[in-house]
Amino acid sequence: MTDAGLTGKVVRLRALRATDLERLRGFINDPEVLRMSNVYRPISDAQQDAWWKHVAADPTAAWFAIDDVATDVLVGTCCLVDLDWVARVAELRVRIGDPGAWGRGLGSEACVLLVEYAFLHLGLERVWLRVFAQHARAQRLYEKLGFVVEGRLRRHWQLQGVRDDVIVMGLLHDEWRRRS
Repeated sequence: MTDAGLTGKVVRLRALRATDLERLRGFINDPEVLRMSNVYRPISDAQQDAWWKHVAADPTAAWFAIDDVATDVLVGTCCLVDLDWVARVAELRVRIGDPGAWGRGLGSEACVLLVEYAFLHLGLERVWLRVFAQHARAQRLYEKLGFVVEGRLRRHWQLQGVRDDVIVMGLLHDEWRRRS
């Protein structure tokens, strides 16, 4: 990735900076964001600092800030985690943490840029993800990007006291190339 990052029409993916931490903590501690997250409770300064140290030193992850191009403001994060350089696979994660940015296509374009980065720049063979079964909008997005359902982890997660299945989806490099 260059210093300028990866830029689309509505978002720019760039390296995370220490100066992003306060805004990121605000995102994850927002009850509306927490509601559809795998985070159980608000995050303290100490927990965020520990996370930052881990992220900065982890050779098996590629984390990006998501900036809204129109406002040049940080609206979320995305990443490829558990990068397996032998098998050439990674898990994709995306979070638009600013509720005011939801529904504007920023997460969609961030995913497009991240998948392109995974296949073209990292040379991965497969990108996979997990999505809550009740999050139908996210599932439709991933299907539009070419991800296919590979499995279902029944009653695998609990969100606000309600059990939910987790859908596992994957996209192979050849499938992505045929769509591009």
